[in-house]
Amino acid sequence: MDISTLVQRLDSAVPGFASFVESDDNLFSSDTAHGVFAGCSDFVQDRKVSIQSWTALAELLNEAVGGSDEDMDNAACTCFLENLAAKTHPLEPLLRGEALAYWNRWRDPA
Repeated sequence: MDISTLVQRLDSAVPGFASFVESDDNLFSSDTAHGVFAGCSDFVQDRKVSIQSWTALAELLNEAVGGSDEDMDNAACTCFLENLAAKTHPLEPLLRGEALAYWNRWRDPA
């Protein structure tokens, strides 16, 4: 998935993200998957996010983590999941497969 498509999919999941990622409020690069995921984690932490948006984000994360694009996988994990992993978070029950496994490893390190 290219960066433009990633931004579009995140904006579809969390309306307003595309405008944010191009604004001066975004402290991260909008040219890399890592920067876009970092910006999105910042964006969702500062706003009330609906369960529909968390569900759409989880679908994207479940697809990206463990997928064939290693850069996208790494960006989703290190720049989004790590920033949100907590014992009680609305995203956790929506995650599946590798995304949930990564979340759990980060949240509860051995």
